[in-house]
Amino acid sequence: MKAFWSCALMTLLSAGVSAGYSLAGLFGAGGADSFARYAASRSIALLLVVLVALGARSRVAILFLGAAMSIVQLFDSWIGFLAHDPSKTYGPLVFALVNAGLVIWLRRQEDTDKRVAG
Repeated sequence: MKAFWSCALMTLLSAGVSAGYSLAGLFGAGGADSFARYAASRSIALLLVVLVALGARSRVAILFLGAAMSIVQLFDSWIGFLAHDPSKTYGPLVFALVNAGLVIWLRRQEDTDKRVAG
């Protein structure tokens, strides 16, 4: 249970931060840009799906969403690197690595639970 909640909460935090930045971009100076609208719609959708998975307490959904958010944050880190912005490079990189580690932990816990039950 600890692995599930750790992974779920990190995934929620990651999706929340991502949605927050996309909303800041949407309501900021570049808000008229259609790319900002697309980014916000996708980030908010991911956040809502994470909330649904949490409500359903679905391990499988949290595993996939955690992996997806790890990849999103990894790409965000790469974008920060290309922009030569350390805070936009290392922050998302930490999110990506921590979330990936928690996904692996949850997956291993799931395998252990199956062996014990079987």
